[in-house]
Amino acid sequence: MPFYVNLVVSNFFKHEKYSHIVLEHPQIFALVFTFTIVFLSILRGGTLIQGGILLETLPLILLISTPVGLIEGYGIYFTIKKTLSRTLSTRDLIYIYGIFLIAAVIEVTFINILITFLVG
Repeated sequence: MPFYVNLVVSNFFKHEKYSHIVLEHPQIFALVFTFTIVFLSILRGGTLIQGGILLETLPLILLISTPVGLIEGYGIYFTIKKTLSRTLSTRDLIYIYGIFLIAAVIEVTFINILITFLVG
């Protein structure tokens, strides 16, 4: 993402009509990207259980993965917003890595609980 920002800022895409839209509206792009990634993450979590998504277990998976999705979504949104607005600092990176570490620990815990109750 910083590579793209540097290309746009250095006028590498000067003949492109919409090259600066992402930099002019970082919050909208961050929201769309976040929803896409969180949705794919939920679907991935659903396929880990029994090799496929079962419709009767999907509401349970969505309910359990909501806190993880919210945490990951906030982390993705914060990262993209800071990167595209060119205000990303080392302190922000430490904060972002901490968010994703917490989300990863919670996600592994929830997946193990799901596997224990649904398979075992």
